[in-house]
Amino acid sequence: MENRLNLLCEAGVIDQPICSSMRRIVRRLDTEWHLPVHTEQGAMAITHMASALMRSRRGDVVEPLDSELLAEMAQSPFWPAIMQAHQALLKECDVTLHASEEGYLLANLYGLWMAAQEGV
Repeated sequence: MENRLNLLCEAGVIDQPICSSMRRIVRRLDTEWHLPVHTEQGAMAITHMASALMRSRRGDVVEPLDSELLAEMAQSPFWPAIMQAHQALLKECDVTLHASEEGYLLANLYGLWMAAQEGV
């Protein structure tokens, strides 16, 4: 994961502050919530979060996640814990996430949470 973040930074996809924040986020996802960040799904989630933070810093806007999909995920009994983790992770960053990015980050976190429940 460290190599992926360094490559994103070196390529200019993310800046150094976001790279540093993402390293802390990876550690927390791994040690606090025991989520499978060192998997292909985890790498995708981390890459997306880093890119979303950089887009937000630049003021780039994407279309928000489908509200029905978000509502479906919110029915999970794990949703309160996912939301709590999401908010804690955003505090690691010096960027205010654009509202249209939030659903995607929640979807990725939800996916990691479900993978962890399945023992992947």
